[in-house]
Amino acid sequence: MIEKEGTSDKSLLTFFYLKVLFANLSNPMAFFSVILLTLIVGCAIFAPFIAPTDPYDLSVVSILDGRLAPGEEMFDGTIAWMGTDGAGRDVLSAIIYGLRTSLIVAISSALIALSIGIFIGLIAAFYGGKVDSFLMRIVDIQLSFPAILVALVLLALLGKGVDKVIIALVVVQWAVYARTVRAAATVERHKEYIEAASCLGLSNSRIIWKHLLPNSISPLIVLATLQTAHSISIEATLSFLGVGVPITEPSLGSLISNGFDFILSGAYWITFFPGVMLLATVASINILGDQIRTILNPRFTE
Repeated sequence: MIEKEGTSDKSLLTFFYLKVLFANLSNPMAFFSVILLTLIVGCAIFAPFIAPTDPYDLSVVSILDGRLAPGEEMFDGTIAWMGTDGAGRDVLSAIIYGLRTSLIVAISSALIALSIGIFIGLIAAFYGGKVDSFLMRIVDIQLSFPAILVALVLLALLGKGVDKVIIALVVVQWAVYARTVRAAATVERHKEYIEAASCLGLSNSRIIWKHLLPNSISPLIVLATLQTAHSISIEATLSFLGVGVPITEPSLGSLISNGFDFILSGAYWITFFPGVMLLATVASINILGDQIRTILNPRFTE
C-alpha cells in the first residue's frame, strides 16, 4: 500500500480523541468549560425561545422600564433578573440575542479565514521555492500590522454591519492559518508517502487534498478554536468602539458599550453582566482549545 492511505488514520485518531475529550474529560476545568460553552451556544441558537422578551421589538420595550435594578418587575409584569438598560430593554434577553450575533460573526469569519489559510498554506508547502517565498512574504506583511488596527481601518472604509465585521476579521486572521498549515504541511511534504504518491502518478490536487491536508489538520483544530475566541474579543472591541455591528443587531461588545455611560450613575449591571458573559465565553473556548491541544499532542500532557 504505497499510496499511504493509512496515514489518514492520523486524522481519524484526531477525531477519535476529540470524541474521547467530550465523552470523558478528566480535567474538571475543561469539563466545566465544555458544559458552559454548550449552554452558551444553546442559548444563542434558541434565543427566541429562551429569552424572556425580544429586546429589539419596539412594541414590547417601554422607556418606563429604563434602568431597573436586577430582580425588579418590568411594566408588563416580567421580572428583569439582570435589570434593564437605559432604553428599557431586558439585559438578560439582550445578552442572549447578543450571543447569537457574536458567535455568528466569530464562527463565520473563522471558517472563511481557515479555508483561505488552508488553500494558501498547502500551495506554499507543496510547491515550495518561489511560490512559497512569494506567498509567505504576503503573510509576513499581513502579520506585521496589528489586527485591531487593520480591522478599524477596514470598517472605517466599509462601514458598519455584520457582514463588514466578518470581512474585517477574515482579513486579519487568514494569514495566521496560512502560516500554521504551511508549517505543518512542509513537514508532511517530505515524508515517504508523499513521494510514493508522486511516483504512482497521482495528480497534485489529489496529493494535496487527499493526503497532505488530512495529515496537517491537527494543529488547525486547536488554532481554529483559539482564533474563534480571539474573533469574539476583536468583534466586541470593535462594537464597543462603535465601528462594529449596528445597534439594531446586538452583540456583547455593543451591549457593554451601551451601559458604559451609566457605570458612574450606579447602573453597573448594564455593562457588568454582558462583560461577565463575554469573559465566560472567551475563557471557555480558550480552555477547551488548551484541552484539545493536550490531547492532540502528548507532549503537553501534565
